[in-house]
Amino acid sequence: MSLISPDETINISLSVKDRHVSAEWYGSMLGFETIYHADDAGWSELQTNTVGVTIGLGEHTEPAPGNCVPVFGIANLDSARQKLEQAKVRFDGETDVVEGMVKTATFYDPDGNALMLAEDLTGGS
Repeated sequence: MSLISPDETINISLSVKDRHVSAEWYGSMLGFETIYHADDAGWSELQTNTVGVTIGLGEHTEPAPGNCVPVFGIANLDSARQKLEQAKVRFDGETDVVEGMVKTATFYDPDGNALMLAEDLTGGS
């Protein structure tokens, strides 16, 4: 069982040191399932909790965490953050809140890639 359950996301590629270790991390922390490991190509693909949306893990000797930040929608950001922090996941400062709009928190995977959780505060889905 994963610590949190993101609901909506985008397709994104991340640079990592060890695809297999990262795939396990994404599985245990976020509940993503490995679709395949293409060892000859240095590529792994994970299915997120959104049908048809995947994360690609490109293996590099010296990964270069990128400029993109995948944002995962979450129903209860405070609860999700607490669970991730208890699992020693590093966050970047406090949760940001724009009243009546959104609540966000940036956190990092083991290779320093920034990820973000966002809770919709507009009353929509």
